[in-house]
Amino acid sequence: PRKRHVLLLWLLFCSGVAEALEPISTTIAVGIAAGLKTDLESKLFGQHIASRIILKAVSGFMYNDNPRKPLVLSLHGWTGTGKTFVSKLIADSIYAEGMQSSFVHVFTSTLHFPHSEHIATYKSQLQQWVRGKVINCERSMFIFDEMDKMPPGLIDSIKQYLDYHVKLDGVSYRKSIFIFL
Repeated sequence: PRKRHVLLLWLLFCSGVAEALEPISTTIAVGIAAGLKTDLESKLFGQHIASRIILKAVSGFMYNDNPRKPLVLSLHGWTGTGKTFVSKLIADSIYAEGMQSSFVHVFTSTLHFPHSEHIATYKSQLQQWVRGKVINCERSMFIFDEMDKMPPGLIDSIKQYLDYHVKLDGVSYRKSIFIFL
């Protein structure tokens, strides 16, 4: 049943008919929050403060049909503290296919941006990629892993998408999710 609710949620958000069916989208947001809460409580250990903050941020964002800006989470900690795992739990609670969803986009610095001398190309490609994915579905999720290994200045190329803008070049990023690890 949870998978069907999540699928319905994405059909609503990505088809542009969400506004006409507001009570259904609110009900689904409640289900997402409940599923994420259960997952955080039963699968994530030793991170109770982070769990509460993440649950509140994600739930509040998903309840809001007209957020003022995208949800931006920055998760810090040593290797093995659960940053990637929490991102997976968030994706699993929102998308029917979890991390394999075509709406979840993962960038690993050492894999996608390995050469700092190509930063100008990376900036342009990253902007085009994010813009294209948000045009396809405004509830897209972007996960940036290994932020500490990203070429300096690269993340600045998408900073404009993270702020309070109704639209940038005709595209609204306000319902997107950006997670930095």
